[in-house]
Amino acid sequence: MLSSSERMGIFFDVLERLAPEAAKHFPFVQTGQPETNDTTLYTLLNRLGALPGFSAVLGVCEDGLPLLIDLADPSPGSILVIGDENSGKVQLLHAILASASILNPVERLVFHVITPDPGAFESLLSFPNCQAVLSAYERDASELVFQLSALAEQRRTGRNQGGVELLVIHDLPEFVQHNDYEANAYLRWLVSSGPDAMVWTLASVRTSQTWRIGDEFLDTFGTQLVGLTSSVQLNSGYPISSRPLQLPGVFTAQLADEMVRFWVPQS
Repeated sequence: MLSSSERMGIFFDVLERLAPEAAKHFPFVQTGQPETNDTTLYTLLNRLGALPGFSAVLGVCEDGLPLLIDLADPSPGSILVIGDENSGKVQLLHAILASASILNPVERLVFHVITPDPGAFESLLSFPNCQAVLSAYERDASELVFQLSALAEQRRTGRNQGGVELLVIHDLPEFVQHNDYEANAYLRWLVSSGPDAMVWTLASVRTSQTWRIGDEFLDTFGTQLVGLTSSVQLNSGYPISSRPLQLPGVFTAQLADEMVRFWVPQS
């Protein structure tokens, strides 16, 4: 029986013989339970070669093909990463930001991080695309929400152009708790309307803490990426799996009528 690494090598050998544009048309075939991932992000990107502009990597599907997001297409909406403690949420955010930075120059994409644990994202400061890693308890974090909301509004009315702005909020409930009403109102608007202006919000929340956000706020996120969790259903009623996921670093995404399972490459 082939090992996971050997099968991945075969998948990539086939993929490398295809046109790079094929990466935009993933079949999302699911063939069984994902295995533990031992492929690094850099190995993955090197094997894939050229990818479309404004791309970022979410992970690798069970057929060996990457799952990408096109940050020039607002239709998926803002992204919420949900999972239990140690489910791989930080690893997933790292993979998205690192891949987006590698694939896009600063003129095309920049990102900002808000987190109660800035040390967990310190390695991302080496990317020129990184504008800031802010503590969730700083006033500057709330000010950033106002600034990005103003930028999104300017772009929606045609008064400002530019590349993608990514706002990543690690532990969304903790950040929301330390904001005032006005800042949270602006944040909800940014989550809902920002992608139309190429201002994206990517946030994470522990499954047990979704109640602190509330269904109305959860519903403003167009896409949920759900990892290891002890629950088969979110508080907002979104089914996430026929059974709980048990592997850290493995996530599911609802794409149209299909549930796609993927694993996150190692940083």
